[in-house]
Amino acid sequence: MRQHNDTELLDLLAQDNRDAFDALYDRYWELLYDTAFRRLKDKEQCKDIIQDVFVDLWCRRGQVAISNLKAYLLTAVRFQVYKLVAKEKTGPSFFELYETIASSSFIAEGALIEKEFLEHVKSWIDQLPEKKRTIFLLHTQHDKSTKEIAHELSLSQKTVQNQLGAIIYRLRLHIAHFFMMF
Repeated sequence: MRQHNDTELLDLLAQDNRDAFDALYDRYWELLYDTAFRRLKDKEQCKDIIQDVFVDLWCRRGQVAISNLKAYLLTAVRFQVYKLVAKEKTGPSFFELYETIASSSFIAEGALIEKEFLEHVKSWIDQLPEKKRTIFLLHTQHDKSTKEIAHELSLSQKTVQNQLGAIIYRLRLHIAHFFMMF
């Protein structure tokens, strides 16, 4: 199984092949754990998140078309991390509503809403001023710390922290508005 590429393993997974699932787990567990740990610094929370992501992958096998498994899994882990951080900081959040909609019994409708949601967020990010967009993408897509971003962009770490905080706050409001439409 280890010699198969991701696409082949996903095809086997869709056929309920447990060995394909195990191969994917072995291939990506460490990367996903490291991604979560960089943000949370809590081994047990990270293990729980990774387990949840893989359980979801198994439960949704054959139901979701995945073109880039690595990106899909990393996005799922980041989403779970953000959801956990948001809960700890602010109590129940808009992520609960998103999760409810996306996992509704109307799978096709949930998938459509999820697609619209992701396009909506991408469009919002694309409209950010260049420097803010760069800071946000370096932090979320490249897992860079505020210190690393500050060094790379020749800014103070405090400036990066302030910009990132403002972007995330505005993004939360934007996402909350999106879900209020439903």
